[in-house]
Amino acid sequence: MFPTINSIHRESSIGVLEELKIAIRRNVKVRVLCAEDDFIKSHLDELRACGVVIRKIETPTETKFKMLIVDRRASLVVETKDDSKSKFSEAVGLATFSNSKATVLPYVTIFESFWRETELYERAREADRVKDEFVNIAAHELRTPIMPIISGAELIRETLTSVRDKLEPAVFDGLVRDSNLIIRNASKLQKLSEDILQASRLEGGTFKLNMRTVEVDDLVASAMADIEKKYLGEKKDVKIVYIPFRQGMSISGVKNGEYSQKLEIYCDSQKISQVLINILDNAMKFTRQGEIRVTSAVDPTESEVLISIRDSGTGIDPSIKPKLFEKFSANSIGGTGLGLYLSKRIIDAHNGRIWATENSGDAGSTFTFALPISDFPGLENLGSLPVEGPAKVEQQR
Repeated sequence: MFPTINSIHRESSIGVLEELKIAIRRNVKVRVLCAEDDFIKSHLDELRACGVVIRKIETPTETKFKMLIVDRRASLVVETKDDSKSKFSEAVGLATFSNSKATVLPYVTIFESFWRETELYERAREADRVKDEFVNIAAHELRTPIMPIISGAELIRETLTSVRDKLEPAVFDGLVRDSNLIIRNASKLQKLSEDILQASRLEGGTFKLNMRTVEVDDLVASAMADIEKKYLGEKKDVKIVYIPFRQGMSISGVKNGEYSQKLEIYCDSQKISQVLINILDNAMKFTRQGEIRVTSAVDPTESEVLISIRDSGTGIDPSIKPKLFEKFSANSIGGTGLGLYLSKRIIDAHNGRIWATENSGDAGSTFTFALPISDFPGLENLGSLPVEGPAKVEQQR
């Protein structure tokens, strides 16, 4: 067992790996547990080609020993004094050889435990690979027919509008309702497939940000338009309003807080739009009537832009509140539980923060996320924003 990359380099330099090849030629069964990286892969591939069975071991950096066990009758355990050293004589400390069965067998047990652990790890990793491959294929195949379904249903709805005068009101309303049902459920499938693919990219390490400077107002307006289109004909008693931060805004306790230019942030606009859509979608889903208020603000003390979405819905389910941003955390009518999980991961990737609070004094909840800003014009003139952030920004009449 070679617990670190450096230990393999040292063993190779003193001829230990050559001795393992010789042992194989003498029909000795050799199993090796070791760390592995690209630099030593060639050495290990040579051993594999000779018939040595090698498994990668995931070991903590504080591992202090390596060991050789021979036929369950003899063992050599070498304690590492300083793993950073390149010379064997400088790196090792105490070395213990034993041919006592009582001493050797516990080391055999240790080795076999590690061996079984790596076997289970490799099986789990292969199962994850197969699962991820299946999820990607399923999500892609699911996404392919969705757009024609949505486009076809929208075309039907537009055509119905153009021939409305030729249809009985009850027939027209029924057909529009059915079209909306198709669009709504196909859109749910589309969002599910996109969320699954993005979660797979996040966990697979292929998640990338395409950063550019964008206006906060444009991001919010685009997200609001998408949500209003999704709930077209429904939620007639729910209104989304946006209170932007710019000239004419005041911040409680701040003097000279006017800012004439539009607020800009450096981000992946598509992914931040996704965060806004996820939160707005939840707000619409759980709000029967009233107002959903979107607010943007600046916190100069933290150099952050804050975007807040306040609804008047049913509030946060107490059963999921402690794990609100975890994967698959949702109540029975709240969807898959991927939306807020992905939102947090996206905000984290931007070095930002996201949190949720219950509204005081009325129903509903407020979701807020903060993104860092730099070189913000006029930032030094804004003073200190209260902790409440966007909730304290008010329109001057």
